[in-house]
Amino acid sequence: MSVSRTSIPGVSFSDRDDSLWLRVKAHWQIKLLLTATLNAFFWTGYAFLSRHTFFPVHALPVTWLDAAVEFQPVPWGWIYLTEFAVTGTVPWLIASMPELRRYVIGLLFLSLTSFLIFLFFPVASPRPPVLPVEGPVAMIVRLDGTYNAFPSLHAGFLVYTLALGLRLFGRRLHPLMVAGIGVWTALILYATLATKQHYVLDLLAGGIIGFGAHGLAWRLRPETS
Repeated sequence: MSVSRTSIPGVSFSDRDDSLWLRVKAHWQIKLLLTATLNAFFWTGYAFLSRHTFFPVHALPVTWLDAAVEFQPVPWGWIYLTEFAVTGTVPWLIASMPELRRYVIGLLFLSLTSFLIFLFFPVASPRPPVLPVEGPVAMIVRLDGTYNAFPSLHAGFLVYTLALGLRLFGRRLHPLMVAGIGVWTALILYATLATKQHYVLDLLAGGIIGFGAHGLAWRLRPETS
């Protein structure tokens, strides 16, 4: 994969080093600050709302797929966790400040919209009453409360990040890589059901909000700096 020689201000290119690493280095100080700040903001709000309710907890309809997928903490818990590696990595491949600003705007829209729904329309995840005390699901439960099932931010961030990656690289992605990403995406979505973190309707809602957040961020007035 390569990037435009003019898309990363302050970084010089040669014919041999027009690479992903230059994308990572572009504006790395700002990316590092944003990574720390946005993670602190997100996990504080997410953890609080996942464990506290101020309005009645709602139930969602159970689809045939929800009923068909049994609770399988291993290996699906590990697969569920792989999403964090991707959602934390792809934003570091953003090359320019306008792109970075748009990414942050969309991320805030996705997070705040979901937080408001968690607050006013809390939905408990369909976890079984007895959960493993060790392994991937135990790790997930320690990070994640139960009242933030709808919408699924696991699906929301997945869609939002994939849309960003497609916008950054588009047709430069090899067909085999696109196919691999498609398979991985399907496995992640299945993992949310197999770990009983979410319902099918959660995934649909989260995916729609993630796609909408990306569309909103990139439909704003074009920036020039």
